[in-house]
Amino acid sequence: MPEISIIVPVYKVEQYLDRCVNSILAQTFEDFELILVDDGSPDRCPDMCDEWSKRDKRIRVIHKKNGGAGSARNFGLKEAIGKYIGFVDSDDWIDKNMFQSLYNLLKKYPDAQIAQCDFLITHKESFIVQPEEKIQIFEKKDMLDYFYRINGEKSNNGVWNKLIDKRILKDFQFQSIVNEDVDASYDLFMRTQNMVITNQIYYFYFVNNFGVTRTCFKERDLEYLDVWDRIIKRTLEDSPAYIEYAKIGRKRANFTLLSRMFINGYDRKNPEMKNIKSRLKKEVRRDFFTLLRWKMPISRKLLLFVVCII
Repeated sequence: MPEISIIVPVYKVEQYLDRCVNSILAQTFEDFELILVDDGSPDRCPDMCDEWSKRDKRIRVIHKKNGGAGSARNFGLKEAIGKYIGFVDSDDWIDKNMFQSLYNLLKKYPDAQIAQCDFLITHKESFIVQPEEKIQIFEKKDMLDYFYRINGEKSNNGVWNKLIDKRILKDFQFQSIVNEDVDASYDLFMRTQNMVITNQIYYFYFVNNFGVTRTCFKERDLEYLDVWDRIIKRTLEDSPAYIEYAKIGRKRANFTLLSRMFINGYDRKNPEMKNIKSRLKKEVRRDFFTLLRWKMPISRKLLLFVVCII
């Protein structure tokens, strides 16, 4: 039985899959299984996954009908036999020390059920100078503060920069929606009593600056608002002291989607898209001063001005 199961959902990433898999196989921690979940990918990815499984006995492949990243991760979780679970997205890559470091942290701090590293959003591979290491132990209140970003934390809802004790994942399910990581992160934090965090940058989140058509705003992106509506409801039930922060999270979601339309573009010939933009802009303008007072980078505040004007 491997100590760690690493689950990678695979869909239309033939250009990046080898980079991802190579970075996992290069881990200094070697006692793992790698589960590649082919989510009905229409390109060469299914064959590439099979080819990888022939090269390394630690690799298992699942082929399934397309159902989205959440569905693929759920399939992987059903098959995982490791004591700890890690997730990597198939167009991203990781530092060779990531899982060794996170595993060591969970062993050093046995009360923690999740170990997390820092990440870098990037469009290319580059040399990283690591900061002086800083370790933080989060109890339940710290995790909720962190999730709701009440101290101005950067976006932190990814499941992919974590190593998770499988025992807290009983009956855990990803939603088959856009932004499933937000729902999943909330659920993980509610299941967890303690979390240990290192500021070392071990995960590289790839953003394709040239993939305009792939990132163009789509109507399904509005599911992000539904996610925050659910979180508001769950906050009232689980931790009502945080309800105002949950509501601000919903307002930030409007701003995020309007910004995405501004930066990534949308189908301007579609009248429904114009209605969506108008509705989002109206709500963001209504909440302008609330958002402006929120702890976020100056660049985001400048973007707030821009999207409300244009």
